[in-house]
Amino acid sequence: MLTLKLSHWQDVELLVPSSSYTGNKKRARFADADDDKEQHANIISAKRMLRVDQGQFCSLITLGANWRLCLSIQDGELLHCFKPLKQVVAHVPGISLAKILSKFHLTARMKLVLAYIIAYSVWQYYDSDWMKTKWTSETIQFMKESNTSGDQGKLFTWKPYLSVHFNEEDPECYEYNKIVGAVHDYPRIQALGIMLVELGTGLPLHKDEKPSQPLAAKVNNELFTAFNYTRDEKRWGDFDYPDYMSAVRHCLEPDTFNQAPYVAESSTREWKEGLKRRRNILYDKVVFPLEDLLQGTKWMEDFTKIPPLDKPSKVTTIQEPNVAPQGSSEHKVPKPKKKRTRSETAASKWLSRLKGFNRELVQVAPAVGLSDVSRRVRIAILDTGCDDNAPFFFSPDVEGRLKDWKDWVDGSDQPEDCHGHGTHLVSLVLKCAPKADIYVARVAKSPDQLLDSSENVAKAISWASREWEADIISMSFGFADEQPCISDAIREALYQRKDSILFFAAASNFGANDREMFPARHDSVISIRGTNANGDFEDFNPPRREDEAAVFGTLGLDVPSAWANSDEEVYKSGTSVATGIAAGIAGCLLGYISSHPPEKPFYTSKYRAWTRRGMLAIFRVLSSNSLKVGYLYLTVWDLIGKSEDVRWAKLGGALSEL
Repeated sequence: MLTLKLSHWQDVELLVPSSSYTGNKKRARFADADDDKEQHANIISAKRMLRVDQGQFCSLITLGANWRLCLSIQDGELLHCFKPLKQVVAHVPGISLAKILSKFHLTARMKLVLAYIIAYSVWQYYDSDWMKTKWTSETIQFMKESNTSGDQGKLFTWKPYLSVHFNEEDPECYEYNKIVGAVHDYPRIQALGIMLVELGTGLPLHKDEKPSQPLAAKVNNELFTAFNYTRDEKRWGDFDYPDYMSAVRHCLEPDTFNQAPYVAESSTREWKEGLKRRRNILYDKVVFPLEDLLQGTKWMEDFTKIPPLDKPSKVTTIQEPNVAPQGSSEHKVPKPKKKRTRSETAASKWLSRLKGFNRELVQVAPAVGLSDVSRRVRIAILDTGCDDNAPFFFSPDVEGRLKDWKDWVDGSDQPEDCHGHGTHLVSLVLKCAPKADIYVARVAKSPDQLLDSSENVAKAISWASREWEADIISMSFGFADEQPCISDAIREALYQRKDSILFFAAASNFGANDREMFPARHDSVISIRGTNANGDFEDFNPPRREDEAAVFGTLGLDVPSAWANSDEEVYKSGTSVATGIAAGIAGCLLGYISSHPPEKPFYTSKYRAWTRRGMLAIFRVLSSNSLKVGYLYLTVWDLIGKSEDVRWAKLGGALSEL
């Protein structure tokens, strides 16, 4: 606790008895939180505590010495002692969470850790006097920490403070809403939900307040605005965590806490029991999901090592309607986020549909007798590398799935991508094949340097096949002429693996001006072309060869995915993108096929899916005709919503006919 008196902050520690939660959920916590508290208590008990006499408290607070004032309540008396400072803060006013969100970029880890700290604190102090003051993004503050070297103060997002005004009677701070006409019965819960929305979207909630506006209209407008933000996917960007969104909605939904409704005429015992039940609901529906999410990402560990905020940076935002820009030319309002084009929106929906299919496979697997695979599908991506510091790679769905990295350019031990092309493809394959493990080989610094990188590609193919034992090797690039070293590497890999390895490559992006590139035109490689979200083949595709009965294409227009050194997803087009999606679909299908036990029909045929001939047979039964003869549009739409028998008959039947 810090108190400000005129020109300085005073560090204060107050220890009081507190109750513990007795709910059913197993409680997770920050590793050092309670340990520190117990340690402080032991230190204080070992020191000589002096009684704070009447009138002495204010004198102690305003002494201005560089120490921590430790206060403890024992046997009804207020005692004090002094300890060295644990932190040195700059003696300047704090910075509100709202201002932090407006001026700084917070990483996903920063947001989740801070959201949990705030939610846990609201639960911990829910029935205490600490809740008799507003908890909002304006009252949550951050202090600049100084050091002895004279550096400017640093802001740590995992060290929030609460600005308290105890003497103010605020109707928005009651446990039960006393504002006539307010929709939400519990103001403290609503306020927490709004802060979680602000943290998730990375911007303060827009409040269109009018001087004569009734208080009920004000609090209801804030609630409805927050609700609308939860429905607007653009506001959340890459911060796409279902458990987080569930916690937010439980806070904002007025009926969540009606399982333990406040009853005005209840006795003191009944009121306390109801309050305890509401507090338990808060933990079960809000705090615990956030804990669980942090445990899953392993971000709970060493959270104190999260670095301080960097210098302020412009935040991309969505301009509210009828809001005029404010400030001088030196402090311009950030430009509105670029509106997505129709094709970008369609591509995003296409990927969401594929995500739904993958989720369906996971949900139905136990019920239809599919077993967990002992070995996950392995996909090797040969490209410009991967920037694993992009926000996408901190998602719980991605954690631990980047299994290995090999750099044939600079020999770096850590993943890197100077261009972005590789990052886009790696993240795209991770999306399309959520149950596959990914291996990344850096063969060039940029697509332009691939012309001189054929030896690197050949080495990467051999390594991916032999060392990584990859099931799929994806190459979103090509050469005008055949590269003998690459042909040799492909041939050797097929020989060693008895043809049970799949190669994917991008056809070409030069339309009819050039022929299909190598290695896409290699006899052992599956060549992929690009379509729009409706299955129409784009004009950047090369023409079909006369000796080809059919060619395959999938989504390759305005596809969103991560990019190197970027917090936002980037939309890219071309056969390179389509190749990543096709490789991801193949990886997803291999995982599904491998989960079928011996008692299932077509069991002896399922291993043919690991051959080029087998995968092409699967692609044929899944693809639909396009407007061009011999151009087949690859999707998994025919498998969505089907019974297990129908789904497996389609795939297993295609393999059994080979």
